[in-house]
Amino acid sequence: MNILELSERNIRLEIPSHWDEMDSGQLHYCLKQAVMCTSGVISMDEAKVRCFYHLAEIKRNVRAVAVERVMSKEMYDEKNSKVVLLAEQLCGFMFKKNDEGQTEICYNTIYNHFPLLQSGKTRLHGPQDLLANLSFGEFRAALEEMKEFFRTKEASDLNRMLACLYRPERMDYDLIRKRDDFDGSIREPFNRARIEMNAVYFKEVSQVWKTAVLLWFTFMINYIQKEELILGGEVVNFSGLFSGEETEGRRPAGSGWVTILHQVAKEGPFGDVEKTDKMGLYDVLLYMKDCHEQNEEIKRKSRK
Repeated sequence: MNILELSERNIRLEIPSHWDEMDSGQLHYCLKQAVMCTSGVISMDEAKVRCFYHLAEIKRNVRAVAVERVMSKEMYDEKNSKVVLLAEQLCGFMFKKNDEGQTEICYNTIYNHFPLLQSGKTRLHGPQDLLANLSFGEFRAALEEMKEFFRTKEASDLNRMLACLYRPERMDYDLIRKRDDFDGSIREPFNRARIEMNAVYFKEVSQVWKTAVLLWFTFMINYIQKEELILGGEVVNFSGLFSGEETEGRRPAGSGWVTILHQVAKEGPFGDVEKTDKMGLYDVLLYMKDCHEQNEEIKRKSRK
Protein backbone atom coordinates (compact mmCIF):
# COMPACT_ATOMS: atom_id res chain seq x y z
CA MET A 1 0.00 0.00 0.00
CA ASN A 2 1.04 3.59 -0.64
CA ILE A 3 0.48 6.11 2.13
CA LEU A 4 -0.83 9.56 1.20
CA GLU A 5 -0.61 12.13 3.99
CA LEU A 6 -2.09 15.62 3.89
CA SER A 7 -0.80 17.10 7.16
CA GLU A 8 -2.59 20.42 6.73
CA ARG A 9 -5.91 18.55 6.72
CA ASN A 10 -4.83 15.80 9.11
CA ILE A 11 -5.57 13.18 6.43
CA ARG A 12 -3.75 9.85 6.07
CA LEU A 13 -4.88 7.52 3.30
CA GLU A 14 -3.81 4.03 2.28
CA ILE A 15 -3.92 3.61 -1.50
CA PRO A 16 -3.35 0.26 -3.27
CA SER A 17 0.01 0.06 -5.01
CA HIS A 18 -0.81 -3.12 -6.95
CA TRP A 19 -3.85 -4.88 -8.37
CA ASP A 20 -3.61 -7.55 -5.65
CA GLU A 21 -4.23 -4.92 -2.96
CA MET A 22 -7.54 -3.76 -4.44
CA ASP A 23 -10.99 -4.95 -3.45
CA SER A 24 -13.36 -6.14 -6.18
CA GLY A 25 -14.99 -2.73 -6.61
CA GLN A 26 -11.67 -0.94 -6.98
CA LEU A 27 -10.39 -3.61 -9.35
CA HIS A 28 -13.42 -3.35 -11.63
CA TYR A 29 -13.35 0.45 -11.71
CA CYS A 30 -9.61 0.75 -12.40
CA LEU A 31 -9.59 -1.99 -15.02
CA LYS A 32 -12.49 -0.28 -16.76
CA GLN A 33 -10.54 3.00 -16.93
CA ALA A 34 -7.45 1.15 -18.15
CA VAL A 35 -9.40 -0.62 -20.89
CA MET A 36 -10.99 2.67 -22.01
CA CYS A 37 -7.50 4.22 -22.14
CA THR A 38 -5.96 1.49 -24.30
CA SER A 39 -9.07 1.61 -26.51
CA GLY A 40 -8.53 5.33 -27.11
CA VAL A 41 -11.69 6.49 -25.32
CA ILE A 42 -9.82 8.49 -22.65
CA SER A 43 -6.20 9.60 -22.27
CA MET A 44 -3.72 7.86 -19.99
CA ASP A 45 -3.55 10.91 -17.70
CA GLU A 46 -7.33 10.93 -17.38
CA ALA A 47 -7.41 7.21 -16.62
CA LYS A 48 -4.78 7.59 -13.89
CA VAL A 49 -6.52 10.62 -12.37
CA ARG A 50 -9.87 8.82 -12.32
CA CYS A 51 -8.28 5.80 -10.65
CA PHE A 52 -6.48 8.03 -8.13
CA TYR A 53 -9.71 9.78 -7.17
CA HIS A 54 -11.51 6.45 -6.84
CA LEU A 55 -8.80 4.72 -4.79
CA ALA A 56 -8.34 7.76 -2.56
CA GLU A 57 -12.15 8.07 -2.23
CA ILE A 58 -12.03 11.71 -3.30
CA LYS A 59 -15.47 12.95 -4.26
CA ARG A 60 -15.88 15.86 -6.64
CA ASN A 61 -18.96 17.45 -5.10
CA VAL A 62 -20.83 20.58 -6.21
CA ARG A 63 -18.74 22.81 -3.94
CA ALA A 64 -15.45 21.55 -5.41
CA VAL A 65 -16.68 22.18 -8.96
CA ALA A 66 -17.89 25.67 -7.99
CA VAL A 67 -14.50 26.57 -6.49
CA GLU A 68 -12.73 25.45 -9.66
CA ARG A 69 -14.96 27.69 -11.76
CA VAL A 70 -13.84 30.85 -9.94
CA MET A 71 -10.13 29.94 -9.99
CA SER A 72 -7.77 31.80 -12.27
CA LYS A 73 -6.36 29.80 -15.19
CA GLU A 74 -2.94 29.74 -13.50
CA MET A 75 -4.38 28.36 -10.26
CA TYR A 76 -6.51 25.80 -12.12
CA ASP A 77 -3.58 24.59 -14.25
CA GLU A 78 -1.32 24.35 -11.17
CA LYS A 79 -3.92 22.30 -9.30
CA ASN A 80 -4.42 19.97 -12.26
CA SER A 81 -0.68 19.48 -12.78
CA LYS A 82 -0.28 18.47 -9.13
CA VAL A 83 -3.15 16.00 -9.39
CA VAL A 84 -1.74 14.49 -12.60
CA LEU A 85 1.70 14.15 -11.00
CA LEU A 86 0.22 12.52 -7.90
CA ALA A 87 -1.90 10.19 -10.01
CA GLU A 88 1.21 9.19 -12.00
CA GLN A 89 3.13 8.42 -8.81
CA LEU A 90 0.35 6.39 -7.23
CA CYS A 91 -1.37 4.78 -10.24
CA GLY A 92 1.40 4.57 -12.81
CA PHE A 93 1.84 0.86 -12.07
CA MET A 94 -1.33 0.12 -14.04
CA PHE A 95 0.34 0.80 -17.41
CA LYS A 96 3.53 0.01 -19.28
CA LYS A 97 5.08 0.63 -22.71
CA ASN A 98 5.67 -2.31 -25.04
CA ASP A 99 8.64 -2.72 -27.37
CA GLU A 100 6.87 -0.58 -30.00
CA GLY A 101 6.29 2.25 -27.50
CA GLN A 102 2.56 1.57 -27.28
CA THR A 103 0.67 1.81 -24.00
CA GLU A 104 -0.47 -1.49 -22.49
CA ILE A 105 -2.23 -2.46 -19.30
CA CYS A 106 0.28 -3.89 -16.83
CA TYR A 107 -1.94 -6.52 -15.22
CA ASN A 108 0.82 -8.55 -13.53
CA THR A 109 -0.79 -10.89 -11.01
CA ILE A 110 -0.75 -14.65 -10.52
CA TYR A 111 -4.09 -14.51 -8.74
CA ASN A 112 -7.34 -15.05 -10.59
CA HIS A 113 -9.41 -12.18 -9.24
CA PHE A 114 -12.28 -13.33 -11.47
CA PRO A 115 -12.93 -16.96 -10.45
CA LEU A 116 -16.58 -16.52 -11.37
CA LEU A 117 -18.09 -14.69 -14.36
CA GLN A 118 -21.78 -14.03 -14.82
CA SER A 119 -23.51 -14.48 -18.16
CA GLY A 120 -27.19 -13.75 -17.73
CA LYS A 121 -28.38 -16.38 -15.25
CA THR A 122 -25.43 -18.68 -15.92
CA ARG A 123 -22.37 -18.65 -13.69
CA LEU A 124 -19.08 -19.52 -15.40
CA HIS A 125 -16.32 -20.99 -13.24
CA GLY A 126 -12.68 -20.29 -14.06
CA PRO A 127 -9.22 -21.60 -13.18
CA GLN A 128 -7.55 -21.33 -9.80
CA ASP A 129 -4.65 -18.98 -9.03
CA LEU A 130 -1.51 -19.73 -11.06
CA LEU A 131 -3.64 -21.96 -13.33
CA ALA A 132 -3.19 -24.61 -10.65
CA ASN A 133 -6.16 -26.77 -11.65
CA LEU A 134 -5.82 -26.39 -15.42
CA SER A 135 -5.46 -29.55 -17.45
CA PHE A 136 -2.97 -29.94 -20.27
CA GLY A 137 -5.84 -30.07 -22.77
CA GLU A 138 -7.48 -26.89 -21.47
CA PHE A 139 -4.21 -25.01 -21.57
CA ARG A 140 -3.32 -26.25 -25.04
CA ALA A 141 -6.74 -25.30 -26.43
CA ALA A 142 -6.78 -21.90 -24.71
CA LEU A 143 -3.31 -21.13 -26.07
CA GLU A 144 -4.36 -22.03 -29.62
CA GLU A 145 -7.50 -19.87 -29.40
CA MET A 146 -5.56 -16.98 -27.85
CA LYS A 147 -3.03 -17.00 -30.68
CA GLU A 148 -5.89 -17.02 -33.18
CA PHE A 149 -7.47 -14.01 -31.44
CA PHE A 150 -4.17 -12.10 -31.56
CA ARG A 151 -4.08 -12.83 -35.30
CA THR A 152 -7.68 -11.90 -36.14
CA LYS A 153 -8.70 -9.53 -33.30
CA GLU A 154 -12.19 -11.01 -33.68
CA ALA A 155 -14.44 -11.03 -30.58
CA SER A 156 -15.64 -14.53 -31.45
CA ASP A 157 -12.07 -15.87 -31.17
CA LEU A 158 -11.62 -14.21 -27.77
CA ASN A 159 -14.89 -15.81 -26.64
CA ARG A 160 -13.63 -19.21 -27.76
CA MET A 161 -10.41 -18.75 -25.83
CA LEU A 162 -12.35 -17.81 -22.69
CA ALA A 163 -14.61 -20.82 -23.17
CA CYS A 164 -11.55 -23.05 -22.78
CA LEU A 165 -10.97 -21.64 -19.29
CA TYR A 166 -14.46 -20.84 -18.00
CA ARG A 167 -17.36 -23.26 -18.06
CA PRO A 168 -20.73 -23.73 -16.35
CA GLU A 169 -21.13 -25.91 -13.28
CA ARG A 170 -21.05 -29.61 -14.09
CA MET A 171 -24.52 -31.15 -14.19
CA ASP A 172 -23.65 -33.88 -11.67
CA TYR A 173 -21.90 -31.55 -9.20
CA ASP A 174 -24.32 -32.02 -6.29
CA LEU A 175 -23.99 -35.79 -6.62
CA ILE A 176 -20.31 -36.20 -7.45
CA ARG A 177 -18.95 -33.77 -4.83
CA LYS A 178 -20.04 -36.22 -2.11
CA ARG A 179 -17.98 -39.06 -3.58
CA ASP A 180 -14.57 -40.03 -2.18
CA ASP A 181 -12.97 -39.76 -5.62
CA PHE A 182 -14.28 -36.22 -6.30
CA ASP A 183 -11.48 -34.22 -7.96
CA GLY A 184 -12.69 -30.87 -6.62
CA SER A 185 -13.65 -29.45 -10.02
CA ILE A 186 -16.97 -27.60 -10.13
CA ARG A 187 -16.68 -26.85 -13.87
CA GLU A 188 -18.13 -29.19 -16.45
CA PRO A 189 -15.40 -31.45 -17.89
CA PHE A 190 -13.42 -29.88 -20.71
CA ASN A 191 -14.52 -30.96 -24.16
CA ARG A 192 -13.15 -29.36 -27.32
CA ALA A 193 -16.42 -30.14 -29.09
CA ARG A 194 -18.24 -27.80 -26.66
CA ILE A 195 -15.94 -24.78 -27.06
CA GLU A 196 -18.18 -23.14 -29.67
CA MET A 197 -21.28 -23.81 -27.60
CA ASN A 198 -19.77 -22.38 -24.39
CA ALA A 199 -18.32 -19.40 -26.26
CA VAL A 200 -21.87 -18.09 -26.72
CA TYR A 201 -22.06 -17.35 -22.99
CA PHE A 202 -19.36 -14.71 -23.32
CA LYS A 203 -21.48 -12.50 -25.54
CA GLU A 204 -23.15 -11.36 -22.30
CA VAL A 205 -19.98 -10.98 -20.22
CA SER A 206 -18.56 -7.49 -19.64
CA GLN A 207 -15.72 -6.56 -22.00
CA VAL A 208 -13.77 -5.36 -18.96
CA TRP A 209 -13.85 -8.83 -17.41
CA LYS A 210 -12.99 -10.52 -20.70
CA THR A 211 -10.01 -8.22 -21.21
CA ALA A 212 -8.88 -8.82 -17.62
CA VAL A 213 -8.92 -12.61 -18.07
CA LEU A 214 -7.00 -12.31 -21.35
CA LEU A 215 -4.39 -10.11 -19.67
CA TRP A 216 -4.12 -12.50 -16.73
CA PHE A 217 -3.75 -15.59 -18.91
CA THR A 218 -1.13 -13.86 -21.07
CA PHE A 219 0.82 -12.84 -17.98
CA MET A 220 0.60 -16.36 -16.56
CA ILE A 221 2.06 -17.84 -19.75
CA ASN A 222 5.13 -15.63 -19.46
CA TYR A 223 5.33 -16.04 -15.69
CA ILE A 224 5.44 -19.85 -15.85
CA GLN A 225 7.94 -19.56 -18.67
CA LYS A 226 10.39 -17.31 -16.80
CA GLU A 227 9.85 -17.26 -13.02
CA GLU A 228 10.47 -19.66 -10.15
CA LEU A 229 7.38 -21.46 -8.87
CA ILE A 230 6.77 -23.45 -5.71
CA LEU A 231 5.16 -26.79 -6.56
CA GLY A 232 4.66 -29.39 -3.86
CA GLY A 233 6.85 -27.39 -1.51
CA GLU A 234 9.79 -27.32 -3.96
CA VAL A 235 11.12 -24.44 -6.05
CA VAL A 236 10.79 -25.20 -9.76
CA ASN A 237 12.00 -23.23 -12.76
CA PHE A 238 10.81 -24.12 -16.27
CA SER A 239 12.84 -21.47 -18.12
CA GLY A 240 15.27 -24.11 -19.39
CA LEU A 241 12.51 -25.54 -21.58
CA PHE A 242 12.39 -22.40 -23.70
CA SER A 243 14.93 -20.84 -26.02
CA GLY A 244 16.29 -17.40 -25.20
CA GLU A 245 14.74 -15.89 -28.31
CA GLU A 246 11.25 -16.88 -27.23
CA THR A 247 11.55 -15.64 -23.65
CA GLU A 248 12.75 -12.13 -24.49
CA GLY A 249 9.33 -10.86 -25.51
CA ARG A 250 10.01 -10.50 -29.23
CA ARG A 251 7.32 -13.01 -30.15
CA PRO A 252 3.63 -13.16 -29.19
CA ALA A 253 2.91 -14.62 -25.75
CA GLY A 254 2.92 -18.37 -25.90
CA SER A 255 5.24 -18.79 -28.88
CA GLY A 256 7.75 -20.82 -26.92
CA TRP A 257 5.15 -23.39 -25.91
CA VAL A 258 4.36 -24.69 -29.37
CA THR A 259 7.27 -27.10 -29.66
CA ILE A 260 6.79 -28.43 -26.14
CA LEU A 261 3.07 -29.02 -26.51
CA HIS A 262 3.47 -30.79 -29.84
CA GLN A 263 6.29 -32.93 -28.50
CA VAL A 264 4.24 -34.16 -25.53
CA ALA A 265 1.25 -34.91 -27.71
CA LYS A 266 3.49 -36.83 -30.12
CA GLU A 267 5.41 -38.85 -27.53
CA GLY A 268 2.32 -39.69 -25.49
CA PRO A 269 4.17 -40.47 -22.21
CA PHE A 270 0.86 -40.33 -20.33
CA GLY A 271 -1.04 -42.53 -22.75
CA ASP A 272 -3.04 -41.57 -25.82
CA VAL A 273 -4.00 -38.01 -26.69
CA GLU A 274 -7.24 -38.14 -24.72
CA LYS A 275 -5.47 -39.30 -21.56
CA THR A 276 -2.66 -36.79 -22.03
CA ASP A 277 -5.12 -33.90 -22.34
CA LYS A 278 -6.67 -34.85 -18.99
CA MET A 279 -3.33 -34.62 -17.18
CA GLY A 280 -2.60 -31.56 -15.09
CA LEU A 281 -0.63 -28.81 -16.81
CA TYR A 282 2.14 -28.89 -14.21
CA ASP A 283 2.38 -32.69 -14.37
CA VAL A 284 3.22 -32.36 -18.06
CA LEU A 285 5.67 -29.51 -17.50
CA LEU A 286 7.48 -31.40 -14.73
CA TYR A 287 7.79 -34.40 -17.03
CA MET A 288 9.22 -32.22 -19.80
CA LYS A 289 11.59 -30.56 -17.34
CA ASP A 290 12.94 -33.96 -16.27
CA CYS A 291 13.41 -34.99 -19.91
CA HIS A 292 15.18 -31.72 -20.69
CA GLU A 293 17.57 -32.09 -17.75
CA GLN A 294 18.35 -35.68 -18.69
CA ASN A 295 19.12 -34.65 -22.27
CA GLU A 296 21.33 -31.81 -21.07
CA GLU A 297 23.22 -34.23 -18.81
CA ILE A 298 23.77 -36.61 -21.72
CA LYS A 299 25.12 -33.73 -23.83
CA ARG A 300 27.50 -32.66 -21.06
CA LYS A 301 28.86 -36.20 -20.68
CA SER A 302 29.31 -36.61 -24.43
CA ARG A 303 31.45 -33.45 -24.57
CA LYS A 304 33.91 -34.79 -21.96
